[in-house]
Amino acid sequence: MSNLQAFMIEEKEEIFEYVASKRFKDDNGKPMTWKLKSINAKENDQLKKECYKQVLVSNGNKKAYQQQLDTIKYLELLVDKCVVFPDLHSAELLDFYNEMNSIDLLKKHLLNAAEYDDLVAEVQKINGYDLVEASEEAKN
Repeated sequence: MSNLQAFMIEEKEEIFEYVASKRFKDDNGKPMTWKLKSINAKENDQLKKECYKQVLVSNGNKKAYQQQLDTIKYLELLVDKCVVFPDLHSAELLDFYNEMNSIDLLKKHLLNAAEYDDLVAEVQKINGYDLVEASEEAKN
């Protein structure tokens, strides 16, 4: 096998199982397993493009607008894109909770604050983000 052939691999979607909450149980009383997927770099770029906002910054006497990534919105969109099951866009599920937005459904009805934060961390992990390394960088 040549070195170049090492890069010639078939793409296949990998599904990760994750228990996001112990409150939702299957017929046997076990916590329901959620299904998550990772996204590719191009999909990630698209999400980020939706999340930039203009922020007014001042540097001495000068004021200027600067683009800044809205991290909260980005993480919401990332989670929304990566959760495969339950289908957060299901009309039946949205109607049941009287919601029109999948992110509101997730944050207001399906998960409590800690469960949501854990899900966000898991989604980042399956997409290759090293959260320990990121927190160490933030400390420095």
